Amino acid sequence: MTFAKKKLTFSQKPLVPLVLSSKKENMECLVGLVKEGKLKTVIDSKHPLSKAEEAWAKRIDGHATGKIITEL
Repeated sequence: MTFAKKKLTFSQKPLVPLVLSSKKENMECLVGLVKEGKLKTVIDSKHPLSKAEEAWAKRIDGHATGKIITEL
């Protein structure tokens, strides 16, 4: 199984699935924090879809300091 995970993710890092269900009150709290400026998303870089492979490599290498965006 470990080999399959590495093969699918092209990484030595473990793949940990995460499933969340959003509750209305939690989402309202997050929206409130964003509106108040208390919660911000840090964007590391933006890549066009044609450079998605580079974006993925940066994510896998662990060199990102924020979110990596692939633009369509």
